[in-house]
Amino acid sequence: MVDVLSKYLQAGQTTVSNLLLHHYHDLGMSTSELMVYLELKSYLDMGQLPNIKQIATHLGTETSQVYELIHELVSHHFLAQRLQKNAAGQEAEVYDFSPLHSRLLQYLEQPDHFNATPEQPAPQDAKERLFKQLESGFGRLLSPMEINLVNDWLTKDHYEPAIIELALRETVLNGKFSFRYMDRILMNWRHRKLTTVAAIEADLRRFAEQKAAPSAAESSAPTPHIPIFKLADQPREPKA
Repeated sequence: MVDVLSKYLQAGQTTVSNLLLHHYHDLGMSTSELMVYLELKSYLDMGQLPNIKQIATHLGTETSQVYELIHELVSHHFLAQRLQKNAAGQEAEVYDFSPLHSRLLQYLEQPDHFNATPEQPAPQDAKERLFKQLESGFGRLLSPMEINLVNDWLTKDHYEPAIIELALRETVLNGKFSFRYMDRILMNWRHRKLTTVAAIEADLRRFAEQKAAPSAAESSAPTPHIPIFKLADQPREPKA
C-alpha cells in the first residue's frame, strides 16, 4: 500500500482552471485540443519536456495527430511555440500557453458571454484554409518553426492569406518546396510595393508575357529558304 501511495504521489497532479473546463467550447477550442493541452500541461507542471510519442499513447492516437492538434492550438492562438537555449546551451522547444490565459482573461471581462449561446468559429476561415493549403502544397504537416513563420507572416508582416497562397503557388510551380523560398518571394513583392492580390497577379501575367514574347517572335519569323540538291545533280570535279 505504501508503494502504491508513493507512485501516486510521484505521478504528480495537474491543476486546471474550471473556467477553461466549463467554457473551452465558448473560446473555440475543441475537446481534442483540450486533451492535448492537458497532456502538455502535465509535463510542463512536472518540469519536463513533453514527450509527443507518450502523449499519443496516452490519448490512443498517432503522433502525427498530436502534432496536428498542436498546430491547431497554435493557429487558434491558444499556444505559442519558440526555441530557447537551455542550461547546456542547446536549443529546446518551449510551449507557452500565455495566449490561452489572455483569452480566458478577456472572456472574464465580458460576463454576457457566460449566458450567451456559444458561437463556434467558422471551420473554413481564411487562416485555417491557408494552413491546409500549405500542408497540401508541401505534402506534409508543418513543423512548429514553420507554423511560427506563417503566424509571423500574418501577425507581424500583415500579409493577407491570399497573398501567401499566391507565394505558395509560385513556390510549387518552381519546384522549390521551401519556406525560405516563399519568404523571399513575399519580401520581393513587398519591396516592389506589390501589396494586393490584383497587383501581384497583374505582375505575374506581365512576367509570363515577357517570357513568352521571344519564343513567339521566333516562331513567327519566316523560315529561310534552303535549297536542296540531289547528289546526282552536283557537278563532278574534272579529272586531272
